[in-house]
Amino acid sequence: MWELNHNNCLASDAPLLAQMRAELADIGEKERILKERSADREAYRYLLDAHRLTVRESFLGELLLNVAPQGGGEDGQLAA
Repeated sequence: MWELNHNNCLASDAPLLAQMRAELADIGEKERILKERSADREAYRYLLDAHRLTVRESFLGELLLNVAPQGGGEDGQLAA
């Protein structure tokens, strides 16, 4: 008797189980995509930070090179 009811439950639940499997597969695919996007964002941040540091260093180097020496007065002495 139990086997008959158990088999009926399995047969009637088959569409529901198939739908649940499909939803789990869909959730797994969404998680995979989110992980890839997260990794892409992390790589982008790393490259952006590296670019910012490079630009900052080159800008500071140019700034130091372009600073004109401040000359003194007519007699060559610096103003106080």
